[in-house]
Amino acid sequence: IFKKNNVDVELMLKKNITESAELYKNGEVDGFFDVLADVIIFNSEGITTKVVYVSDYSDAGDVIIGRAEVKSIAGLKNRVVSFEGVNTFSHIFVLKTLEKAGLKEADVKFENIPALDVLTALEQKKIDAGHTWEPVTSQALKKGYKRLAKAGDIPGIISDVLAFNTKIIKERPDDIKRIIKSLVEAKAFVFSNREEAMKIMAKAEEMSVEEMEAGFNDVSHLDLKENVEVTGKKGAASLHNFGEGIADFYFKRGQLSKMPNIDEVIEPRFVNELVR
Repeated sequence: IFKKNNVDVELMLKKNITESAELYKNGEVDGFFDVLADVIIFNSEGITTKVVYVSDYSDAGDVIIGRAEVKSIAGLKNRVVSFEGVNTFSHIFVLKTLEKAGLKEADVKFENIPALDVLTALEQKKIDAGHTWEPVTSQALKKGYKRLAKAGDIPGIISDVLAFNTKIIKERPDDIKRIIKSLVEAKAFVFSNREEAMKIMAKAEEMSVEEMEAGFNDVSHLDLKENVEVTGKKGAASLHNFGEGIADFYFKRGQLSKMPNIDEVIEPRFVNELVR
């Protein structure tokens, strides 16, 4: 599809989201798929980055899995909970979830564990609950562990986006537009050739088709028109509003020295041009 749209792209697939972020941070790639929270942090660190496309919002794609005896998030008081990376989207998701259940940060002990290692950590009794996603979610549920919370409980907390360095956006706007066009067409292929697409993606991610189906169904996929809507400034379900909430959380924790201008983190012109 990239070739058809006359754009040369080298895809680098990483199992661990922190690896992808490091590649971008080190300047080894021009753009990357990540979450809005990480893009805000990169900008605060002087790595000027803009969101150009929103792939999806996590609903049940990101979850907190816990032991069967833990009845709810509130039941995690004085227990050990894991997240992946300090001050990452994983960290903010866990803390916001605890906060919603009436728990303070000091009420829980934390471990920094990659999401894909959560089941192993549960089995080894290193943690009582942890943030993870597929295929770990399905594997953990089959072993009797319990889903205590999902990203959809806090709308917009985990927004999956495509972001590029502002230098690349200025130098190669036509390429950015062609990349987004290709992604929209690829997503259309997935929905019109679902069985074939699931097999392709499952093979690439080294998981079963059933696990891929579960992960795919657990996020809200956005089309081009919805991208135009969420990258606009209006509405509670706008990327701007979600970004403000995330930035405010980081600011109150001292992770940000000042509140950022979220308008500078979002570049809506490409989806606006493509929808015409």
